[in-house]
Amino acid sequence: MTTELRVIESEIGMVVPVADIAEMIGYHRSSITKAIQANEEAFKDLKTFQTLPTVGGLQPFLCLNETGVDRLFLVISPSSKTKKDLFKRVEEFRLKAFGNLSEHKQLTSGNNGTGNDLNSEITKAKMLAQATGGDVREFQAIALAKCGYSDYIPALKTAAITHGESGWFNPTQLVTLCNDPLLNAERLNYYLANNPKDPERRPYQYRDENRIWRLTPLGMEHGREYIFRGIGGHTEPRIEWRESILYASGLLKHTGDSLAVAVRA
Repeated sequence: MTTELRVIESEIGMVVPVADIAEMIGYHRSSITKAIQANEEAFKDLKTFQTLPTVGGLQPFLCLNETGVDRLFLVISPSSKTKKDLFKRVEEFRLKAFGNLSEHKQLTSGNNGTGNDLNSEITKAKMLAQATGGDVREFQAIALAKCGYSDYIPALKTAAITHGESGWFNPTQLVTLCNDPLLNAERLNYYLANNPKDPERRPYQYRDENRIWRLTPLGMEHGREYIFRGIGGHTEPRIEWRESILYASGLLKHTGDSLAVAVRA
């Protein structure tokens, strides 16, 4: 059994690596992975890949959130060898995993005893900023204060990215957010690799020797790489972005303006 269970914050909430689950309940890791793959639709929005440090360097790990773990225990079929004491080991795992998760629930549910939900208030703040042309960070500061998180407001004044984002986006989805008919994913990728706003700080991404887009240190402030798995077992690293890349790169302005002129050039 692992000495410390890894509980990681992700775009789908707090998650636990499948490798840790397997070790803690005495179950084969590949069997758990196969069970998830055999029930792809059931785990569609409950799993994610997180890059974690190992002895051999950074590696992507398949992870499940709390609901995903609940479903996992419904679909795995223990052999007679692993069945012995399995229920006891599962309960020990759940206590340790969800005990850790509960420490984060107050922040992720976001009411902090105020009755206001942080996620909904942050979403409302972004909508109001766009509708009124106001500064999104000022609206977000109000949202934090309403939910009892005034101590976090100073971070809005010093951070380089937009806060309160709910998800990650691939280039095609970023194009949709820009709402510009002249922009496509190819032009967006080119722009992020050739930042005209600040030549000394470009680019956000580059093509490696295999012509695959990879993040630069600057890009890592707003994006992350994940392992894409295609048909036939083909795998390759791909990039997904926070919405903040649109503002940091100058594609959008906080006032809700459309695409920067530089992209049209």
